[in-house]
Amino acid sequence: MNVNDAPPVRFSPQAAITWRAVIIALLLIPPNCWFVLHGYFFGNSRPTTVSLIFNVAVTLFLLGLLNRLVARRFPGRQLHPGEMVTIYAMLSVSSALCGLDQVQTMMPVVAYPHHYATDENKWEQLFLRDTPGWLSPRDPETLKAYYDSHQSMFATTAWHGWLKPAGAWMAFVFALMVVMLCLNVLFRKQWTEEAKLSFPVVQLPLEMARENTPLYRNRLLWIGFGVAFFVDLMRGLHVMYPMVPDLWGERAANDLGTMVREPPWNAIGWTPLNVMPFGVGLAFLIPQDVAFSSWFFYVLWKFVRIGTVAAGWGDIPRAPWIDEQSFGAYIALAAFCLYASRHHLRHAILSGIGRGTGGLAREGGGSSWARPPMPQRGFDDSAEPLPYAWALYGLILGTTFLVIWCVAAGMTPFFALAFIIGYLLISVAVARIRAELGSPVHDLHKIGPEVILAESFGPPRVGKANLILFSYFWSLTRAHRSHPMPHQLESMKLAAETHTSQRGLSVALLIATVLGILLGWGFLLEMCHRYGGERIRWKGFEAFSRLDGWLRRSPEPNVYTIVTTLVGFAFTTFLAAMRARFAWWPFHPAGFAVSGSWSMALFAPSIFAAWLLKAVLLRYRGMTSYRPATFFFYGLILGEFVAGTGWGILGNWMQRPMYNFLP
Repeated sequence: MNVNDAPPVRFSPQAAITWRAVIIALLLIPPNCWFVLHGYFFGNSRPTTVSLIFNVAVTLFLLGLLNRLVARRFPGRQLHPGEMVTIYAMLSVSSALCGLDQVQTMMPVVAYPHHYATDENKWEQLFLRDTPGWLSPRDPETLKAYYDSHQSMFATTAWHGWLKPAGAWMAFVFALMVVMLCLNVLFRKQWTEEAKLSFPVVQLPLEMARENTPLYRNRLLWIGFGVAFFVDLMRGLHVMYPMVPDLWGERAANDLGTMVREPPWNAIGWTPLNVMPFGVGLAFLIPQDVAFSSWFFYVLWKFVRIGTVAAGWGDIPRAPWIDEQSFGAYIALAAFCLYASRHHLRHAILSGIGRGTGGLAREGGGSSWARPPMPQRGFDDSAEPLPYAWALYGLILGTTFLVIWCVAAGMTPFFALAFIIGYLLISVAVARIRAELGSPVHDLHKIGPEVILAESFGPPRVGKANLILFSYFWSLTRAHRSHPMPHQLESMKLAAETHTSQRGLSVALLIATVLGILLGWGFLLEMCHRYGGERIRWKGFEAFSRLDGWLRRSPEPNVYTIVTTLVGFAFTTFLAAMRARFAWWPFHPAGFAVSGSWSMALFAPSIFAAWLLKAVLLRYRGMTSYRPATFFFYGLILGEFVAGTGWGILGNWMQRPMYNFLP
């Protein structure tokens, strides 16, 4: 089942966004952002590492329970589905911006270089004198207060040194979010209404937002909830009191990589075998071919690692270049998205600039489209989050601002534009993966357009100024787990399903964006001042150690990077072509793209378990059993999410690590 199969929500078409919903969301955003940031800072929880942000899901779950009580006691005063969707959308976007791969990476990268420049590493002579003053705080007192004051940020005036760099980076992130919103507006109708993508990630939020939902009174839901909650309760108690048994065994002991010691088999590396209840629940919702492809290619990569060592190539840096091949796969997926949506995008753009050439008519199913016989006036964008003209000009102006920002920071126009385009292509691929396939993870770890550009051209040809900015952009490309673009798109899908005003939703999303950026920087700066920024400095170390290597070693273009990126692109193209030609073809290109990531190691056993359970269920009970069984897996998700949130809140209150079901 997908969200397109769910019972329709009974509410008036294009219901307006209410101030009541916006105010509730504004009240809930600060504690949710605080939970995300505080949990990361003290090692308790990382809610934004998976597609469905668990603190947001738990908030909606509790709000739904409260809403049922209000409906019984005060009929007519409960929140309607559009209001629930508005709250969920605003919480999702703001939490994503405070996430692990957003401000939690950006701030330690921005704070790092000047504080850790020493006479030994000679960073001042190597690159800092060529770095604009507004990219990072330079004042020693400001940096000392950030790293080692152990008092409130406002206890001294040292925080003034953060005004320029924080303002510059917040402006950059806001412009990037506007560009993503405009891209989503241009893709939304074709992906959600014409291609009818399934959006597995929002199946559970939609079910919780529905009016008269059977979710809360379903027995299977509470059975699944109880199983997952009990498992996490026992594991949490085991962390606090080791005498309490851990029923599923220690995580560290369940690593196949530590059990295999002889070469070349030890090249298998880190291979955890843990099955997480919520991971099984999320994976149960994704299509079978994607689930199969994800764990199959993950296992295949393990054999590739072993084969690389057996062939004597293990000493070559980065061999077998899994990250580079994954990057090529993401770029291929983005190219497919643009190609499949080309007719829609063409008509939307022409309509946006006032040159409507006629609507589109369906030629069958899927994403095949052609012009109708009779010309029409163009796309009707009255129900879109933004008029197509606004989206088009917002995309152009926003991208121009980003390029000018990069050029002002020292980059050349060519590399600035190449980086921005590369990053947006990855963003489109991530949004499409989430919309069509609902993969729990899409992190693309430690590989981005800056790595491909630097290694394809060679650092000397790229130039010092571009390499410096590439290092700062580690804050955007280290991983893509909490990428905000799919959260915008999924919010638009939920609005369409609940017949909520898309225009009003876009305003709500922009409000949440501004608040999420401000709270993310404000809360994290306060935590670093109060508890010491040393806790999260290691991401800055990663970024500028890489820059140090680029500048000192001056390597030539890396042929391996170029070739393997092209191999990843070509193999993904092959998988897509075979899938389009043969209905029986079992491998999905998106499964290949996400299979090589760090996070997939955590989720592959859960995905395999869900795939196997679903295959057995469909084989012996048929499709009629799928909808009822889904509630059990909803319960697995919610049970672990609620338990994990509870342990996270306790850990934040005690300021000590607790059990974390998302390592």
